[in-house]
Amino acid sequence: MIISTHPNVDKKLFTAESVIGLKNPEKSFPLNNDVGVLKWRLQTTDESLIPLTINCWPSESGTGCDVNIEYELQEETLELNDVVISIPVPSGVGAPVIGDLDGEYKHDSRRNVLEWCLPVIDANNKTGSLEFSVAGQPNDFFPISVSFVSKRNYCDIQVTKVTHVDGDNSIRFSSETSFVVDKYEIL
Repeated sequence: MIISTHPNVDKKLFTAESVIGLKNPEKSFPLNNDVGVLKWRLQTTDESLIPLTINCWPSESGTGCDVNIEYELQEETLELNDVVISIPVPSGVGAPVIGDLDGEYKHDSRRNVLEWCLPVIDANNKTGSLEFSVAGQPNDFFPISVSFVSKRNYCDIQVTKVTHVDGDNSIRFSSETSFVVDKYEIL
C-alpha cells in the first residue's frame, strides 16, 4: 500500500508518529473547507488483497457462448454501493439473453457492454451471479471492469482527534471517508 501526504504536511512527523501536521507551524489548515491531506493507493495482483472477487466462466455452445459470472465479497466489513460490473459483449450480435440474475442489468449496444448493476454488496449480500447467452467466443467477455463506492475505508486509517498546534486542546472536527476504485479489472 502506498500512502502519500499533501506537500504541506510534515512527512517526518507523519512517518514517526502517525500525526498529520503542517511543515510550517505558523500556518494552519483552512477552517470550514474540505482539505485532502492523506491519500492511499493499493495496486496489486495478489488476489488475497482483493475486496471483491469476480469469476467469469464462458463456455461455447452451439449458438455462441453461455456465460456465468459470480461475485463474492472477500472483505465482509465493507459495504460496496452502486456496484457496476461491466462485461464486454461482441458487437453486431444483438442483446444477450439473460438467465438467472441477482440485481439488475443494462445492455449498452453502443459501447458493446453488458452492465450488471448491484445497489449494495455487503455481509448480507456477499455473493451473487449472472447468467447470459450471446453469440461470441470465450475471450470476447474480457476484460471485465468493476466500479463501486464505499463509505468505509479498505485500510484502517482514521482521524482520532484534531488539536491546536500550540497545545493539546482538542478541536471539533468532521471527517468524510470515500473509497473509490480507480481501475478494477479482471483480465
